[in-house]
Amino acid sequence: MENLKDQLEDGFQHLKEMLEPMQKYVTPTSALVGLGAGLTVYWLIKRNKYKLPPGPTPLPLLGNYSLLASSNLMADCEKLTEKFGPVFTMYMGTMPMVVVNTIETATDVLVKSKADFADRFQSASVEMFSDGGKDIAFSNYTDTWKLHRKIAGSALRTYLKGNQLEEAIHGSMSKIIKLFDDTKGEPVVPHTFIDLGVFNILCAFCFQKVYNVDDPKFKHLVDVDNQLLAIFGSGFIEDLIPVLAKIWPSKRFTKATQLSAELFQFIEEELLEHRQSFDDGFQRDFTDTLIQARVQAENEEDTNLLSQLTDVHLKQTLIDIFFAGIDTTRFTLQWFFLYIAANPKVQKQAQMEIDEAVGRDRLPGLDDRPAMPYTEAVLHETMRIATVAPFGLAHAARIDTKLCGYDIPKGTTVMINHWALHNDPRHWKDPKTFDPKRFLDSDGNLGPKPVSWLPFSAGRRVCLGESIAKPELHLICAILLHQFDIMLPPGVIPDYKTDLCGIIGYNVGEYKVIVKKRL
Repeated sequence: MENLKDQLEDGFQHLKEMLEPMQKYVTPTSALVGLGAGLTVYWLIKRNKYKLPPGPTPLPLLGNYSLLASSNLMADCEKLTEKFGPVFTMYMGTMPMVVVNTIETATDVLVKSKADFADRFQSASVEMFSDGGKDIAFSNYTDTWKLHRKIAGSALRTYLKGNQLEEAIHGSMSKIIKLFDDTKGEPVVPHTFIDLGVFNILCAFCFQKVYNVDDPKFKHLVDVDNQLLAIFGSGFIEDLIPVLAKIWPSKRFTKATQLSAELFQFIEEELLEHRQSFDDGFQRDFTDTLIQARVQAENEEDTNLLSQLTDVHLKQTLIDIFFAGIDTTRFTLQWFFLYIAANPKVQKQAQMEIDEAVGRDRLPGLDDRPAMPYTEAVLHETMRIATVAPFGLAHAARIDTKLCGYDIPKGTTVMINHWALHNDPRHWKDPKTFDPKRFLDSDGNLGPKPVSWLPFSAGRRVCLGESIAKPELHLICAILLHQFDIMLPPGVIPDYKTDLCGIIGYNVGEYKVIVKKRL
């Protein structure tokens, strides 16, 4: 991740360039000084008005840029609890961000406070990517959000009732099995194969389509998605000074806008194609379910409902389900491959369980899941030790409220440090050790959900895709272990380096494994 200090310096250089045409009236330096002074005064007034949680001392205007620039932000935030307690405040520029680092406080925010913290962090980049908050993931807690959440949730439940999910996974994994077979036991970077498998499952769910690994559209979309994640992970000067996004966006913000437009175009084309071939009596996939909701509103001439089901709203809901589902799933599986290769005893025990439950003559199915608790525990432990969304999606206070006795003004950003929850030594013995047994009871069955395990969040903004992600991930992992031995190349020590880190995500860098067909 680029150093945030460099990002801020680039941003202020951008400001200086923007003000150069005005230099006959005022020098760029004096304008910047004036702007900085004004923002600093505003920041000090607002900061002293409320009793916010304590935190590391921020610099005027720049905030805690050195902390935010850390490549291990979630661990650094966890360490700060020793000095400031389970909740503290850091600043992105002049904007306070309250960080929650324990399950007890997270439960207060997500569950006990009901909807007090159910809004989302709003910024120039979020507004750009969500078409002004018309999606599910980033929009505030409104009636429109509730409607789209209800429609999407209903579609997911309908999908899970039949055998469509299993068929989609089996169809996608058949391609992946062949690709790994073709490696002939040679070391391979598994990322592209994983990306294709997950991409096709979501394509089948949303659009009833599948792609090959050499398909130009598949390659391009994954590349665009990766580029966009990297750019978002580095932050934008426009999120500190939102007016820049409208009057003079930086090159990075412009690039992010262009990349987003490419993803939007892909979704818009699929939506248009589905609308043209839509059959009211036969819903093929998730996209048809969304169109059906709009058709019903049209038939009922419900103008209020139609205003909440525009093409932009439908597009944004599809983007949430499709790309959010792809990214969290593929990053989890990339970590799974590395941890399972680095822990051969764990792998062997899971394979024995799968063989006993399924045999060797067919692929595992969704109905086999209850008979494979150890395999599920391996997945859960992967999701704990490699928390792919370390801060989840940032919340915001809907009203002036309290947390741990401190003031949380309306609109204040609140982030849950899921990584800290998953590494809290009060709840996890030897948290740095990969140990699936921690999720099992004394009889070897899957035990109750551990208190401090929260990969899908909780409360009103709990992950919409949790109900489909759990069986999907379990079945993918079971199929891979059923079909292959996954090993590190001889003499290779596992390298748990990351590509993205900080607020946006936590995914593993490229590594090689040997994927050998089991007999």
